[in-house]
Amino acid sequence: MAKISGSLVLSKSLQAHGIDTLFGIAGDHFLHLLDVLVDQPFRMIDTRHEGAASHAADAYARTLRRPGVVLSTTPGHANALPGLANAMHSQAPIINIAGSSDSRNIGRGAMQEFDQVGVAAPVTKGSWEIPSADRIPEFVNLAVRTAMTGKRGPVHLTIPQDLQEAMVDEDVLDRYGIGENSVPLTVSGDPGQIAAAIDILKNSERPLIIAGTGAGATALPEELQRLVETMGIPVTTTDSARGMVSDDHELSIGFGYLPLNKAVARIGEADAVLFLGQQLDYTWGLGGSPPFADGVKRISVDPSPHHLGSSRSVDVAILGDVGPVVTQMADAAEKVSWPTFSAWNKTLQEERQKHQAELSELAVESDPPHPMFVSETLQKHITPETPMVFDGGDYAHFFRASMPARRSERWLYVSSFGMIGINMPYALGLQVALPNHRVVCVTGDGSFGFHGLEIDTMVRHNLPVITILGNNSIWGIDWQIQKGLYGRPVWTDLLPTRWDTVAKGLGAYAENVEHAADLDGAMTRAFAQDKPALLNVNIVQVSSPVADEAVNRKLGAHG
Repeated sequence: MAKISGSLVLSKSLQAHGIDTLFGIAGDHFLHLLDVLVDQPFRMIDTRHEGAASHAADAYARTLRRPGVVLSTTPGHANALPGLANAMHSQAPIINIAGSSDSRNIGRGAMQEFDQVGVAAPVTKGSWEIPSADRIPEFVNLAVRTAMTGKRGPVHLTIPQDLQEAMVDEDVLDRYGIGENSVPLTVSGDPGQIAAAIDILKNSERPLIIAGTGAGATALPEELQRLVETMGIPVTTTDSARGMVSDDHELSIGFGYLPLNKAVARIGEADAVLFLGQQLDYTWGLGGSPPFADGVKRISVDPSPHHLGSSRSVDVAILGDVGPVVTQMADAAEKVSWPTFSAWNKTLQEERQKHQAELSELAVESDPPHPMFVSETLQKHITPETPMVFDGGDYAHFFRASMPARRSERWLYVSSFGMIGINMPYALGLQVALPNHRVVCVTGDGSFGFHGLEIDTMVRHNLPVITILGNNSIWGIDWQIQKGLYGRPVWTDLLPTRWDTVAKGLGAYAENVEHAADLDGAMTRAFAQDKPALLNVNIVQVSSPVADEAVNRKLGAHG
């Protein structure tokens, strides 16, 4: 029987799951593995920080609905942890693999030793150290299965250095081979509960659908649209579900975030709400009143039992993957007669149009330019196919409020974890996932400072991301909240850094834009480049609706 190394076993095991792209940084404890992987059919994207590699794998995994793999050494694993914590909120199926010192020395002062498995456990769905080289395929299968079933999320594997170098019988790959029917499929919902949900929605007067991250993981856009159209119920999308029903659709009321969408803010008038893969978390008042009306009927569809009742009980709880449940509900909906909700939808659409008009009034050509002017200028240069990444407080909030999502898998922003700095990593992961589309990243100057050096990664790997950086020399949202609540900023002032100069030094195309009149031309030149480009746009210091809402809520201006 032929013998192969543990590293090759790991490589073949990843390939068996269709994995062909890896993110990470080289390090002592997995050099043997890297030397094997480079001769295998993988695209290997080496970043400038392991945290960035995790974020890039997050964007890649959610966009393509497949595992995103990130590799690191021992201290690099510590750097990768923030990205794993974020991935738990974004529900990204990341496979985080870290090397370590030889297993025989663990526990007695091995090089760079720390509890890799233990520290990853609280921020992953599962965390394991592979016990022997011949069990590598078993644990890779376990990792993929765990990450890709139920509520999607990250997992961790530690593979000690001696296991990478160990020689094992090649037939271990046959023992744990991946067959057509050996990977768990998506899980459907209970027909009785689906019937109960249909009954509630059919007998309501002002129903609403909220499609969130869980919908983005498994639902098909055409099936979600079929459900919405069959029932005639208005829908709002958020997180990974953005664009699954185009914002241009007659039943879409746009972005599902209360402070940035006045149509969605009228959710208190709804008498029934269908949550599709959307946890009733703090962004929705934990499902309470406000923002929902007393007596509202709540229907929740989610692959996580925890999400079905963590903040409060719901009237109908459907446990299952959102994708098949949406299809089941659409099939069931087609068999019943639906009332018209056109008057309710018209009210919401009018509110949305009014809000968009209010935002457009801010887009005046003045110096320094308002974020809304930058947003409307940018909209002239993109198409419905353009993948977008949004990061940074007040600046990016204006874009999220005003820029429509017309296609699925084209819209990424900070998760409910609120971890900023995902800008360049998300953008490069999205660009790797969608090589035939030009990714545009909208970010503030504060957030850019976390992983701005990933422009170097983009240059080295020919990832032509365009970054529209809003520079107002402050940590925008916290600066505004501090001013509103306490009358002064603390730790939230920044320097007017010339990030365009930094980007040029890293090999990107870059311009500094000081005047609104120069913005359109600068964007034209940036989009004409065949390499990464950055515009350092000097913007006015202005408070967004999100900052205003935070101040008003604290001061008791809203109930």
